[in-house]
Amino acid sequence: MRRSAILASLALLLASSFAPAAASSPAALGPSAPAQIDVSAPSAVLVEASTGQTIFSKNAQEERPPASMTKLMTLHLALNAVAVHRARMTDPVSVSENAYRLGGSQIWLEPGETIAFGQLLRAIAIGSANDACMAIAEHLAGSEGAFVAQMNAEAKRLGMTRTHYANSHGLDQEGHYTTAADMAKLGRAVVNDPGLLALTSQREDRTIRDGKGGHLWLINHNRLLGKVPGIDGLKTGFTSRAGYCLTATAERQGLRLIAVVMGDATSKQRFADTSALLQSGFSNYEAVLLAKSGQSLGTVKVLRGTQVSVPVVVARDVRAVHPRGEKLKVKLQPKLPTELRAPVRRGQAVGEAQIVAGGKQIAAVPLVANECVHRATWVGLFTGLLRSVVRF
Repeated sequence: MRRSAILASLALLLASSFAPAAASSPAALGPSAPAQIDVSAPSAVLVEASTGQTIFSKNAQEERPPASMTKLMTLHLALNAVAVHRARMTDPVSVSENAYRLGGSQIWLEPGETIAFGQLLRAIAIGSANDACMAIAEHLAGSEGAFVAQMNAEAKRLGMTRTHYANSHGLDQEGHYTTAADMAKLGRAVVNDPGLLALTSQREDRTIRDGKGGHLWLINHNRLLGKVPGIDGLKTGFTSRAGYCLTATAERQGLRLIAVVMGDATSKQRFADTSALLQSGFSNYEAVLLAKSGQSLGTVKVLRGTQVSVPVVVARDVRAVHPRGEKLKVKLQPKLPTELRAPVRRGQAVGEAQIVAGGKQIAAVPLVANECVHRATWVGLFTGLLRSVVRF
């Protein structure tokens, strides 16, 4: 029941869209697009968060081990379980032998002990604890295998077409891989998860028990926190196969960027690369508000409904990346179906708004129904027809 309910609820969330640029070149956003950024990582990408508009891309479709960046998906599913009331931060989570024996980064959970769901999330986000991931996976889905199936289903829903998860924590395993472009898609999704940025922006935590009557001192591995203005996440990663990785996000003056680097040779290089990507993005681009959350972009006819049409709106603010100092060349063009069939749910995806620059689509965002339209009964349809005849 827990597994099916979570999947059903997650299926109602809006699908994200992403338009990657060609490898090793900045996106064609205008004549003042920045020069190639000097990035040592073999794979990297920089995107604007609300639309997925690509600013810079280098081998972003290359499949690589994600290491602990995997934990972003684990946190994403866990926080969505809280959002749909399938879990609470105060829920006690029982620790299994599997979690105890996992190894790697951990908070040294003991088999048979119980720990609060919320404490495990902090251990994952801040301390990158593998054993906490296993405990969360088993608590939500009954087994890690079942939870991994949910991870892969959600990856597919988000359009992460070159991603496959084999575990919930990121230790190297055959068949466990993703791409920088796919990590950016995940990053775009998780920045909207209630409470996630509050977790990933914490530089340390001393609230989790240490098993000896005291508390652990967890220090966030993301050394850019507090050093790069506006940064509030997301997740580092390292294994011998993956190299040094980082999915990061920062926001300045209404512009949120997501940078991903994978396969750096040293931790110092991954932070230098990420900082260079973010700094270039903020220095050369600004956010242009194209539509506010809830803004209507048209109506669609509804067949056999209790009303003849439904208004269609953007679900959240839509911004586009625009080169600083240039005339705005980006437009928002709604693409809607000619009709829908009742019933229509409020929040149901209905077409999309394409972001167009220079006559080419560079990104798209979903449009949603702003009202519920129930299916009309035969009596209702007849009454409506009769009223229209009388008015005529």
